[in-house]
Amino acid sequence: MMTELGRWFGENAPCWVCAVVDGSARAYAVLETSEVLVLVSPLSLNPGHTLVVPRRHVRNLYTLPEELAGPVLSAASRVARAAKLAFGADGVTLRQHNEAAGGQEVFHFHLHVVPRFRGDLERFNASPKLIRFEQQQAVAERLRSALDSV
Repeated sequence: MMTELGRWFGENAPCWVCAVVDGSARAYAVLETSEVLVLVSPLSLNPGHTLVVPRRHVRNLYTLPEELAGPVLSAASRVARAAKLAFGADGVTLRQHNEAAGGQEVFHFHLHVVPRFRGDLERFNASPKLIRFEQQQAVAERLRSALDSV
């Protein structure tokens, strides 16, 4: 699975997010609006790690239209509250990378929403762990259930 996921990384790779939007790549959506999707991150730092992405292709923060900034942050806020409820998170980190020098590996704007837990600094600073589709589905289901309560 890592080699399959690896083909979506890099500046010249096909866009994984666009492939998810058009149905040619698999991902688990937690929240969907007409403008954004919230997807379970296949490379997880902590339980409940999600990616907020615009449905239309936007390379990075530099090209993010102002009219999408609000919906992106609104979705991030909702899923952060859901993660706190669903996973008992003590906090949340929002992370966003731009261009290769800034750590961007998937060249479609995405805002990471990472639930945080007391004492998780070592795990948070480690490389993300690839999680199986079954695990992604379980995370999505927990977050979707919690979204109904936030």
